[in-house]
Amino acid sequence: MKLSGIAASPGIGVGPAFVLESEELAVRDFKVPADKVEREIEFFDKALKQSRRDVAQLRDGIATELGENEAAIYDAHVMMLDDPELHRVVTEGIRTTRRNAGVVFRDYMSGVAARLERVEDEYLRERHADVLDIERRVLRYLVGGGQRRVGLPGPAVVIAHDIGPSDVAMLDRTKVLGVVTEVGSRTSHSAIVARGRGIPAVVGARGVIEHVKTGEMSLVDGFRGEVELNPDPETVNRYKARRARFDQDLVKLRELRQLPAQTLDGHRVDLGGNIELPTDVDEVIAVGADGVGLFRTEFFYLDRAELPSEEEQFIAYRTVAEKLAPRPVIFRTMDLGGDKVASYLGTTHETNPFLGYRGIRFALHHPEVFRAQLRAIYRASAFGNVRLMFPMISSLGELRRATALCSEVAAELARTQVAYDREIQVGMMVETPSAVWEADLMAKLTDFFSIGTNDLTQYTLAMDRDNERLSHLYEPLSPAVLRSIRHTVECGHRAGRWVGVCGEMAGDPRTAVLLVGLGVDELSMSSFDLPRVKAAIRSVNMTQARQLSQEALELSSAAEVRECLSCKLDPILPALALGVKDNT
Repeated sequence: MKLSGIAASPGIGVGPAFVLESEELAVRDFKVPADKVEREIEFFDKALKQSRRDVAQLRDGIATELGENEAAIYDAHVMMLDDPELHRVVTEGIRTTRRNAGVVFRDYMSGVAARLERVEDEYLRERHADVLDIERRVLRYLVGGGQRRVGLPGPAVVIAHDIGPSDVAMLDRTKVLGVVTEVGSRTSHSAIVARGRGIPAVVGARGVIEHVKTGEMSLVDGFRGEVELNPDPETVNRYKARRARFDQDLVKLRELRQLPAQTLDGHRVDLGGNIELPTDVDEVIAVGADGVGLFRTEFFYLDRAELPSEEEQFIAYRTVAEKLAPRPVIFRTMDLGGDKVASYLGTTHETNPFLGYRGIRFALHHPEVFRAQLRAIYRASAFGNVRLMFPMISSLGELRRATALCSEVAAELARTQVAYDREIQVGMMVETPSAVWEADLMAKLTDFFSIGTNDLTQYTLAMDRDNERLSHLYEPLSPAVLRSIRHTVECGHRAGRWVGVCGEMAGDPRTAVLLVGLGVDELSMSSFDLPRVKAAIRSVNMTQARQLSQEALELSSAAEVRECLSCKLDPILPALALGVKDNT
């Protein structure tokens, strides 16, 4: 049986299944005698203390194995355990209702998790799994248990309805072959820890528990998001061959780290990494990127109750700039709204959020908030090669107002003798059809363009990319999108500006070659995709890329373009560029 889910961690897992049963913690509900209330509160405090100790040990283990980036996930768990509101509500609940600590604590945490589960923003929604993780950890002590150990009898694919980040961290890496869950998303902390530990993972494989038993053969494809249960021997052998090829490719791709993304005839393309957190920069450096092409700064505004200060932002931006120097880092200014809601700033869910109050529109409506971010970026520019760009520009008026704010910030810093890079490049994302067709005018006001192909495709085709009923219509290779990219590149180059792409098209080796042929100067993608794109670019010459792009522009459908790319490039590109995800 074959099931589909979400590709959460790349890799191939082949082996017997180990079904991890959901943990059922029986919490008795009883009245606490009046003279025992304080002792019950002490019992609760002790459970928190023991849980805090466990998380600290877990954090230290992950920091040693993976580094501070992944370990920081568990800092959030400690913060939850130290939350004064949690302590206040539970202790008051014990005193006023005289119910036992386990019940009061469970009710509070279940309410918090339920509220998070209803949030539309995926990042915030996935935090409910962390709340449940903490809930289970504390409850184990309150019901007389302790730490949970997921002991694998031997090499196995762990299959569960859900699994907490703590459980993933505790899995024996010498035995776990893969992880499959029925719920979750790519942004869950469990998925992040799995990626960090190199464990192939598929999440959201609904119904998998129903169809598998411990010991049965199972296959995990963390590239495609597929799971196969009880496969025939031929399929098993095919997956094993793919896994072996993947391991070989990793070694070869690492050898490209110090080499430039340069075509066979010497045309150089800059490759950048897309990041969301300051700590992600280590991975970008590790894969040999030329810099960061897209730093999404929304993390500062989401998952918190108050605005970040200018100083807080400055410290983070400076850290990234210093680590990367002399390589560039492009900070995209706040792209809130749409699916990224910061309720304390007045963003709310709208009927058509992607056509509404988001991106630069939101920033310009909060000039003081925007100004603080601009000041932080400008100040950080004194410590590295910093660039900034605005998201969702749809008119010259918006661009003029945004650049005017930059000029004001620069003048303030100069007047108060605060250091900043006076040559800082200020660019914009091209994501809307209006920006495409005013690109000749906008190029005069900016230093560079970065094309966001995800939103550009969505807006050009009038298609919500998150709408499951329309997902088959979402086509970045549509002739309309390709012609929009070509027009933007031509306008940028005529004005002497460089043009990059930071949408998902940049991370596919075939489309990356197409973009290079269209004249794109810089590509930014995930750190995972970067080595394969570099391998692809180093396998073609510029004449081939230009001919390919010209031919693609003359085709009438995305399907024809895709077929063209496969026919023209697959015989040329090395297998390690195409990746095992495309070779069966």
